[in-house]
Amino acid sequence: MQEADFHEVSDEFINFANDLADDWAPAFISAVILHAAARYNAHNYLNNDSGPETEEAAINYFCDQYKRMLKESIKELGE
Repeated sequence: MQEADFHEVSDEFINFANDLADDWAPAFISAVILHAAARYNAHNYLNNDSGPETEEAAINYFCDQYKRMLKESIKELGE
């Protein structure tokens, strides 16, 4: 996977969220995205043989990744 592909797919989710924001409050859409990510990542963790070996390790991994990406996005969008 290349970084450009990663950002392209991410932008597709953002565009979909922006379309939904025409009918729903942005805070609601934000909560829905977090819930969907949690559900998807839980499913991925439970059905994948690779990655963190324990539930706690998986939770820490996903939380650390989210925190890193959120900090990067705040910095990038704030500039």
